[in-house]
Amino acid sequence: MIAKNEAKHLAKCLDSLQGIVDEIVLVDTGSTDETIAIAEKYGAVIGHFPWINDFAAARNESLKLATSEWALWIDADEQLDPSCLEAFHKGIVRPHIGGYSIEIVNYLDDSGTTTEFVHNPTRLFRRIEGIHFTEPIHEQITPSMMALGLPWTPLPDCRIHHDGYRQAFLEEKKKVERTLEILTGVVEKHPNDPFHLFNLANTYFVAQDFAKALEVAKKCVTHMPSSGVEYGHAAFQVLVSSYENLARREEGLAACADCDKTAYGGLINEYLRATIQFNSGKVDDALETMERALKLEWPAGCIGDKGIADFRRHALYGQILGHLGRWEESLALFEETLQRQPGFLPAHLGRAMAHEKLGHLGEAEADYKIALADARHTTLAWRGLGAIYLSRGSVQAACEAYETAWNAQPENTEVWNDWVLALEQTKDLTLVNRGFQRFLDIHEASAAVYVNWARACDRLGYTDAALERFQLALQTDASDANAAFNFGDLLYRLGAYPQAAQVYELGLRQRMDFAEGWFVLGNCMAQMNHDQAAVQCYSQALVLDPTHSNAQANLATVSQAA
Repeated sequence: MIAKNEAKHLAKCLDSLQGIVDEIVLVDTGSTDETIAIAEKYGAVIGHFPWINDFAAARNESLKLATSEWALWIDADEQLDPSCLEAFHKGIVRPHIGGYSIEIVNYLDDSGTTTEFVHNPTRLFRRIEGIHFTEPIHEQITPSMMALGLPWTPLPDCRIHHDGYRQAFLEEKKKVERTLEILTGVVEKHPNDPFHLFNLANTYFVAQDFAKALEVAKKCVTHMPSSGVEYGHAAFQVLVSSYENLARREEGLAACADCDKTAYGGLINEYLRATIQFNSGKVDDALETMERALKLEWPAGCIGDKGIADFRRHALYGQILGHLGRWEESLALFEETLQRQPGFLPAHLGRAMAHEKLGHLGEAEADYKIALADARHTTLAWRGLGAIYLSRGSVQAACEAYETAWNAQPENTEVWNDWVLALEQTKDLTLVNRGFQRFLDIHEASAAVYVNWARACDRLGYTDAALERFQLALQTDASDANAAFNFGDLLYRLGAYPQAAQVYELGLRQRMDFAEGWFVLGNCMAQMNHDQAAVQCYSQALVLDPTHSNAQANLATVSQAA
């Protein structure tokens, strides 16, 4: 092991080694915390090595202090799975093998195990002359084994759990910045090495710098062999996922097609293709792609997000089926997803939506509340809860849920509309006014917002407030025909026929083809005993809509009077 300031994590790692290893060698690269003291409690041999931005150099120093025939290398933020004991016993009695690759399960979420990235480096190897680490970062032991002609093979039923890619760990150790610094220097020396390019692209992706991740990933796959490298699937995953995160979806689909021409197609590529198709609105294509993906296996020794095989593809299929209104099938897929990975919050959200659509409101409410643990689901989950509360007549709870949903995503006008409609059910104009004013505090005023506000006031019986908002709508945009016609409707109902006629004429200047507008203007003229003008208006309405029965009847009536 090599370590620096790992006091928070080291004991968990060393506990996992108990009863499996004969000796522990830890080379410290400059700790100022209790790292060394903790290691000594476990009987570790301690070495010291000044940090020179070279992981291989530090690890080679640790090899000098080891004495056993076989060596395992592990990091302080990793833990051996208990299954490794039996696997190690079987592995080290095979004299012709130089080393074994072990599946490393990297957890990416802050807690739980729902986001996993797996890779399979050689971690258990013979400690003989000539075996040493190479590469200053993402160091490897296999190149020296290859130089000696020693074979290596996977060690089945063995894995190492790695917490170091969880966001809290990355921030605590400033791993991304350190890794980028070292990798950038390596790539400058080896600009066309696909392995280094992959690692750099992947690090940019982890840092959520998708533009740089895309740039480097494109170069990586250009120089990468079309088969035979273990990181090939992951390289295309970084490339395609970067396109998706940048909303460059057609280019992402083209990259999937390029991947198909290599040995790195298959499950991961089909899953990514379906994701882009679904997000692009190509739902039928996404469905067809996912039906293929569900029949595929995880490639042996593949680097990548194994959750795609374990549960993610089932969740995506459930989303697609839900979008198509196939809610029973969608529910079954989310049930299967959660059996495979109970902590996968997007599946709880999807199951909640399916339950809601199927009328299982109690189950939907429970799942929406679970989904809220992921901040990315705040708007959808609270909106779903709002709809459930409103259906039960819990108007106040619904208003609070919708407001919370909108606060999390204030650009979402559909959620805001749900909120103000719920506020309207309180019959409290003060609350309704607050909802509209909150919207105008964030967004530019528009005639449409004032029209909706006026109609809400009108429905609640506050006529003066409605008239005021309609006037604001036309002041904001005098060319908004919808504002004029709605304003005219209210004036007509109030018996203000001359004013209604003026407003309708304003609207008809913008929408000469609106038959209903001509019909109501005719009614205004008839109410003011302007029968000839009324005949002209009704006639124009019938030119635009010959089936307008009310215009036909009124025309007959005023024609007799005229």
